[in-house]
Amino acid sequence: MSSFPDEVEAYYAELAGRRDWSPETVAAIRSTVELIRDLDRGTAPRTYGAVADEEGTDWLYEAVWHEGEWVVVRQIGAAEDGTITRYWWQRVEDDEGMLTDQALDRDEWGLRPLSREDFYTAWDDPGWSLTTLTA
Repeated sequence: MSSFPDEVEAYYAELAGRRDWSPETVAAIRSTVELIRDLDRGTAPRTYGAVADEEGTDWLYEAVWHEGEWVVVRQIGAAEDGTITRYWWQRVEDDEGMLTDQALDRDEWGLRPLSREDFYTAWDDPGWSLTTLTA
């Protein structure tokens, strides 16, 4: 098994302890995290999309083409109250939610196209809002 940075190892160890994960669950989560990390670092084709949900949260996705489907490797949620959630290999889940485990489907999800630049502006800037694209 490959190792993760110390803070990532500590995060998942703490999460496993709080949730009382079995050794099998720990191994499955670790395998998922390794896959997402490897896809995120790889050179496969990428796509980006955005949608606002019925509660007013902006959801932005970065997905990588893998084994015939778009696998989400980064996901941002920007709520109307200013709360930002980011999911990627270093934090595939927390007490509020998780990186989607569903293949990205632009039509089914009703995603708007999003550029790489806009995605990473949002990733790096907690004050960013999807509504700025339509203004």
